[in-house]
Amino acid sequence: MKPAGIYLLEVIVCSGLLLAFYQFLLARKVPYRGCRRFLLVSALLSVVIPALRLPILPTETVYLQIPVGAGAVAAGDAEVSPADMVPASADAAETFPWQEVLAVLYGAVALLLLAVLVRNLIRIRRLRQSSRLTPLAEYTLAEHPHVHSPFSFWRTIFLPLEERPDSVQRAMIVAHEAAHIRFRHSRDKVVLGLMKALFWFNPFFWMMERMLSEVQEFEADEDVLKSGYNIDNYRLAIFKQLFGYYPDLTSGLSHSLTKKRFTMMNQAPRGSLSWLRFGAALPLFVGLLVAFGATARPASPVPPGPDQAQQQENPETISVVVNANTPGVALVDGTSVALENLATYLNGLNLETSLVTVSLQADPNTKMEVIEEVRNQLRQALTLKLNYKLPGTETDVRRAMAPMPGTQLPGGAKVQTSEEAMKSVKRENVFVIRANSADRILAGMKVYENAKAFIPELKDFIRKRGSKTIVNFVTDRGTSYACYYSLQQAIKQAYDEVRNEQAQSRFGKAFAELSADERDAILTAVPMALAEAEMTDLPQPARR
Repeated sequence: MKPAGIYLLEVIVCSGLLLAFYQFLLARKVPYRGCRRFLLVSALLSVVIPALRLPILPTETVYLQIPVGAGAVAAGDAEVSPADMVPASADAAETFPWQEVLAVLYGAVALLLLAVLVRNLIRIRRLRQSSRLTPLAEYTLAEHPHVHSPFSFWRTIFLPLEERPDSVQRAMIVAHEAAHIRFRHSRDKVVLGLMKALFWFNPFFWMMERMLSEVQEFEADEDVLKSGYNIDNYRLAIFKQLFGYYPDLTSGLSHSLTKKRFTMMNQAPRGSLSWLRFGAALPLFVGLLVAFGATARPASPVPPGPDQAQQQENPETISVVVNANTPGVALVDGTSVALENLATYLNGLNLETSLVTVSLQADPNTKMEVIEEVRNQLRQALTLKLNYKLPGTETDVRRAMAPMPGTQLPGGAKVQTSEEAMKSVKRENVFVIRANSADRILAGMKVYENAKAFIPELKDFIRKRGSKTIVNFVTDRGTSYACYYSLQQAIKQAYDEVRNEQAQSRFGKAFAELSADERDAILTAVPMALAEAEMTDLPQPARR
């Protein structure tokens, strides 16, 4: 899903390009009905195209390798305590919530404009209820003393209540408003009025609304003159009814359009080569679709995210077992393979790596430097789906790794370096977890004896940062595999509990009971983003 700011910017660009095309090639050069429909379709497509995610572009997948965030422990520090880890006051202070403030402002203005729209609709309804009504076949005449300038809305024509109306003039005015009703101009105004209220920041929607009003008046005038009325008498009727008041969103005789309307009455009929002008819009629509609505096709292999890795069932699993008592050697489906040759061995199996999951089992005392060597070999072989197993436990941890930095994958996919990835990561969105060779854990700004103890703090962080959360953890080369496994399980438990909270709040049931669409909504709101940094030698946090 695109960031809201990018989406709104693309809406402005799309609507601006389509409006420019209309002004240069269509306005006053093609039939009015075509102009009106093009303006409506342009407004709708400006909103829809940037929201699309069509997988039609060649693949260019970028994989992130995110290192430890700012404030990492230096390798040469003698000891670190929670107090030592507290950042400077300027860093610790919460940044001003600009995004939240802008979202509230955006919503407030949109609600205000929607309220104005609803108010105008209510005013028209009340005016109709208090008017003298004369039902006819195609419309209803509503006469009221407060109506000074005739207008129409939906299937009702509002007229002044006159004792002795000019029958000829009245007939021409009624014919004009009846044309608005026949062409469903009120519907067009309501649709564009809603879009203008929801996307009030977009100046091109306001311009489209003004141009739509002009085209509707031109179209109604043309219909009146085609019915046989004299153009001079019709202009005189417009002058007599020019000044007055009518609610917004209606079709009326506005004096601001009078000069343009009179000019258009004298122009020759349009329509020559209209099909060619409209056909020229097709390449523009396609270009906008590719530029703003297209996304890359998935490459093969593409490592799924942590959640996807937990949900997918793979048809082929390779067992890799390492033991602290046999360093430098791994058992691959029972075959002894030197760790340094593991990637070569896997490549020699000629497997479809995107469909393979490696089940990695190690005894609890195995050091993480051994696990890291196994993982690097797997990444070199592009075998990226990993299932961590620990003897004596019932649950496994399924994760997906990114390829080695600099790896060029089939289809043009590439891997970002750590420095490139960090440019787009904000420190306040990163929850850092560290474990040293003594299996002491530093999560956030506190030291914990075990992984389960930091789950409440991580849950609070996820609730606060939402979809922006990145859990970044780093282990020492001497950290035990049991400690690493417990970290992964604790992270999963924290996310599971927050997702259950969200599911209960939004849908009134547990996450496991949600439908596919409901589950996707929760996973979008609370995605699991894990970034495992390169291994280092961390100092031991000191007790206070």
